[in-house]
Amino acid sequence: MLSAISIPQSSEVRPLSFEGKAERAPQIGVIYPSGWGNLGDEAIMQATFQALREQWPNVSIRAFTLHPERTAANHRVDTEFLTGVNSRMFLSPRGDGPLPIRIAKGVARRTRKIPFIGGIFAASADFTATVVLEAMSLRTAWRWLQSADLLLAAGGGQLDAVWGGTWGQPYALARWAWLAKRAGVPFAFLSVGYGAARTRMSRAFLRYAISAADYCSLRDAGSRDLTEQLGARTDLPVVPDLAFRLKSRASLAPRRPGFDVAMSPMAYMRPGSWPEENAAEYDRYLTLWAQVTAERVERGDRVHFFVTDPTDTVAVQEVWDRLDDAARERCSIAEPMSPSDLLEFYRSVDVVISSRLHGVLLAIVAARPVVGLSHERKVRALMTDAGVAAFCLDLSTTSVRDVSAHFMSLTQQLEECTRSLRDFAARSRKSVKRQEAVLSRLMRSR
Repeated sequence: MLSAISIPQSSEVRPLSFEGKAERAPQIGVIYPSGWGNLGDEAIMQATFQALREQWPNVSIRAFTLHPERTAANHRVDTEFLTGVNSRMFLSPRGDGPLPIRIAKGVARRTRKIPFIGGIFAASADFTATVVLEAMSLRTAWRWLQSADLLLAAGGGQLDAVWGGTWGQPYALARWAWLAKRAGVPFAFLSVGYGAARTRMSRAFLRYAISAADYCSLRDAGSRDLTEQLGARTDLPVVPDLAFRLKSRASLAPRRPGFDVAMSPMAYMRPGSWPEENAAEYDRYLTLWAQVTAERVERGDRVHFFVTDPTDTVAVQEVWDRLDDAARERCSIAEPMSPSDLLEFYRSVDVVISSRLHGVLLAIVAARPVVGLSHERKVRALMTDAGVAAFCLDLSTTSVRDVSAHFMSLTQQLEECTRSLRDFAARSRKSVKRQEAVLSRLMRSR
């Protein structure tokens, strides 16, 4: 079960009225390391913006993400870059950049074939781009903060240095916390998760950001324990993932005989797609997913592949290529492009098999029984909280036989599991909405 949630219980908290400035729209910023199409990230941002608009219909939202253009198009908000820093697995589309960057890149291109010298100029060009773009980003952030009322690091596994390293998200959080503090703008973490921070500097950045925040909640007890180990603070309530705020329509009538199975292979460990690379392990995972698919169709089920992150599309194709023609005839590939699309897709299936956190989480939102092939702590933590840890397997050690046994066990109690997940999702949604009362108290008064 979820830990006790130390947030307001009263429903009488009113949004800030901005006395004397009734027509002024509250200015709220949301920072999030996303924008590349991950449906879990999109679900969290959708839920966050929905909550802010319900509480303040005239709110002015500005999102700071890795891909501002996409975020603006998907969510109808003003956007800016999260930071000016670009690193591996933490990239923003920048174009050519200002003149100093173009000059540095030009020199690097002309000298790239010169031994040693070419490497120096390439590193110099990268350094120049970082300094110039970060200076521009800091100036933009500071100007916006002068009229801001609240800054939120809303949801997701933001306490993490795996994607981008120390100068990725840990630095981004620390610099925003520092700027907000000096601008007098309240800063809060809402239902964030803790991933990994292996360097002393990344932990220092995270510790500073959390200590400087006016409020910080974690999405699971494990994230709270790991955050407490940073030595930042102890008042860390546990509030479920913000994506639980979303709703799903009732599932469609099942087709029989056979089950409709939604399966989401992922690019875990794939060279070029994951921070930690292991070609042999990735090949083993592809074999596992292909064999699970083949067994399901042999038993008369229908398999529907899907992804919640664009990088997994290649994994789906590679699994598909390993199937024979007979198996492919009973398989299809769905292409949900938004959280709403994914929830609608889930309505037509009986069981979900997924490894990514929000592939599992949104299945729970849709009250769809799920077999989790966990590649990280966060997936098992979620399924434990939801009371379905018995159907969570370790991706690195599981076998086709294990997946089959758990699948068969799950299908024997579909209705019971569906009811349980529906109740858990409803409780989680109430907890997330109850936390929103905190926002009006945090808002800067003027």
